[in-house]
Amino acid sequence: MFEQDYIMRQIKEMTAVIAKVVFGAKTDQSFYMLQEVERQKAFALIEKMRNGEVKEAVDDVNSLADNNTKENLLIGLEFYSQLSDMSDDFFIASAYSYVTARKDFERFAEKFGMQQMTNLYFGDGNDDD
Repeated sequence: MFEQDYIMRQIKEMTAVIAKVVFGAKTDQSFYMLQEVERQKAFALIEKMRNGEVKEAVDDVNSLADNNTKENLLIGLEFYSQLSDMSDDFFIASAYSYVTARKDFERFAEKFGMQQMTNLYFGDGNDDD
C-alpha cells in the first residue's frame, strides 16, 4: 500500500513539475490553457479511464503523444493527474497496477523529450542500487 501511494504521488508531483517548468503554470491551471477541442479530448480519455478502460485510454494518450504538441502534453498531464487520484479499488477492478501506471507515464514523458526529468524524479529504473 505504501509503495503504491508513493508511486502515484510521484506521478502527480512529476506532472506538476512538468506543468511548472514547461508552461509556468500550476497543474490545476494548466488544464485551462487548453482550447475547448483539446479539453473535450482530455475529458473523453478521462471518462474512458474512469469507465474501466484504462489500458485503452493509456494507448490513446500515447498515440496523442506521437504528435508531441504542447496541447497533447497538457492532455496527457491532465490524464495522468486524474489517474493518480484513483482509488486502490479502481486499480484492482481495472486490472491495472500502480507500477504499470508509472511505466506508462515514464514512456509518455519520454515522447516529449523529458526523460531526464523522469529519471531525475523516478531514478534510472535500475533498482539494484
